[in-house]
Amino acid sequence: MSSRKYIEDTTIKGRKEEIAIKVNRIKKLLESEKLDALYLTRQANFSWITAGSSNLVTICTEDGVASILVTKDEKKYAITNAVEEARMREEQLLEELGFEIISQAWYENRNVEFIKKIVGDMGKVGSDIHFDNTRMIQDKINPLRYSLTYNEICRYQYLGDYMSAALEKYIATVKPGMTEYAIAGGVAEALWTEQIDQVLFLVAADDRLFKYRHAIPTMNKLKKHLMLSCNGRYKGLITTTTRMVYFGTPPKGLLDQYKKTAEIECRMISATRPGVDELVPHLVGKKAYEEFGYGDMYYKHHQGGPQGYYNREYLISELHHEKTMLNQCYCYNPVVSGTKTEDAFIAMEDGPLFITKPFSYPKLTITEGPYTMERPGLLVL
Repeated sequence: MSSRKYIEDTTIKGRKEEIAIKVNRIKKLLESEKLDALYLTRQANFSWITAGSSNLVTICTEDGVASILVTKDEKKYAITNAVEEARMREEQLLEELGFEIISQAWYENRNVEFIKKIVGDMGKVGSDIHFDNTRMIQDKINPLRYSLTYNEICRYQYLGDYMSAALEKYIATVKPGMTEYAIAGGVAEALWTEQIDQVLFLVAADDRLFKYRHAIPTMNKLKKHLMLSCNGRYKGLITTTTRMVYFGTPPKGLLDQYKKTAEIECRMISATRPGVDELVPHLVGKKAYEEFGYGDMYYKHHQGGPQGYYNREYLISELHHEKTMLNQCYCYNPVVSGTKTEDAFIAMEDGPLFITKPFSYPKLTITEGPYTMERPGLLVL
């Protein structure tokens, strides 16, 4: 089943080497910002700096139950409480990974005290949240995550392969009459067994597929036409994908429209290259909408953007675009009412490396520029 050519080094040594790369990025940020330490509490940043560990308990908040402090002399601390301490040590392996664990009673709130003891001046600490007198610099922290390390590419391929295969296998079992909620539940069950957290489900059947771009599941029952978009997370990394299925004979023009939607996506992917401004692929996509006669659709939904420890780091637009970094992950999601295509890829030196991809689904082979890509077709049952 696996198409992976990158295999993760899960040893403590391998993870510590990844952490060292990231600590070096933090050190350069601290130097440029004239800070003495960086305090990280958000779940995304925690998983990033620990090479895949987690401070998550409650999934509906951004912050977690343990925080990381990295100083300019490269010392690393994990600040938590007695409820989480053993798990952080024994399951998240923070001590083995080189983090000194600092704990407190569950009813105490001594993080400021601990940081002052280590750093001295809270004003010399950068943070990913508004916290005491630290300087909130989340916008400066975000780019540190964008260029993926070797092990992150490995983890992304695991996530993409198993998520794609499990999702497509489950969709083949879906029957007309099932509610959108039941379908979402089936996907969740399929992904949990592969260690993949569910971050988002969009399930749209029939009329809702045409009416809403972000159709969260309801008790609406499937008749013929289904779109399922899924965001899954593995060791902090998040990827996104969409699959579509039609029961019976598709209406005239639907398959052609679907292929053109996929061609829009492939043109954008082909134009996304390290060192190139993101506005280039964005405008390529906008032009393709117009060429295919779907110009108005561009304005009805965003076109996606870079992803990593968030399902979208930001949305690319003519107002917000940056230069693509080497080994940066992206996911575009062109939509024409009734069809949507969406698979993640990494902008590598030698071209796009797909994260999610078709396994059991019918495949479309599309060549754009120097790249020939296999894209999932619309499944007809």
